[in-house]
Amino acid sequence: MRRGLVRSELTKILSTRLWWGLLAGVVIYTVIQAAASAAFAGVNGGPGAPTSPGLDTADALRGVYAGSAFAGAFIFALVIGVTGMTAEYRYETATPTFLATPRRVRVVVAKSLAHLVVGLGYGLVAVVCAFTAGGAVVLIRGHDLGLGSDALWRAVLLAVLAVAVWTLVGIGIGTLIRNQVAALLVAVGVTFLVEPLVSIGLYAADLDAVGKFLPSTASSAMTSPPTAYGELLPWWAGALVLGGYALVFAALGVWLSVRRDVS
Repeated sequence: MRRGLVRSELTKILSTRLWWGLLAGVVIYTVIQAAASAAFAGVNGGPGAPTSPGLDTADALRGVYAGSAFAGAFIFALVIGVTGMTAEYRYETATPTFLATPRRVRVVVAKSLAHLVVGLGYGLVAVVCAFTAGGAVVLIRGHDLGLGSDALWRAVLLAVLAVAVWTLVGIGIGTLIRNQVAALLVAVGVTFLVEPLVSIGLYAADLDAVGKFLPSTASSAMTSPPTAYGELLPWWAGALVLGGYALVFAALGVWLSVRRDVS
């Protein structure tokens, strides 16, 4: 893989206003998520609702810092991945791109690597925002920041990695569905609406063991404590599952890009 090709794909991303608009979304979403997580940690959810772990526990602090960083950034990483592929067809730049580099596999791999770099950047910014906003609320509530909490830094690192990997999922979806609006609707709709409903349905049917392998749930296993819908996979298993989804989508993207007509 030539570095120049990856650099060219990075230039494409950074030459638009979309990347920093999505970055602003990462900052806003993460700040709200982290502050709310810290504010409501340990608060009784009412009759029938579980009480979340208090800020004196490692689970709660991982949720405030790592969990909030992931939740605040992954959807924006998904969107930039989707648009990274679909924009080539929407603005009819796919033809000159593939003419300049006839081996389409190299283009898709370079595009994936470039978006991974951007995804890592989004994840790092989200982590800074989570520590800043979440940490402020933790201190206001009279607790220690807990920076030495058990498995905290591993969860933070995995949160950054998980955010980056979601760009590959976006690249795959953008290759499967060339229409940009349709691809975005499917990606966001499935992630925010369909998958949570499927997860709740599986839990209600006593099939929560299956729900552990959904992509968002596997991602949560890397960064967050168990949820109200049961235990999550071990962090390493969640990482393997998410990586498997990314590989499948990336492989589909490469396979389709080679076999489809450009226009």
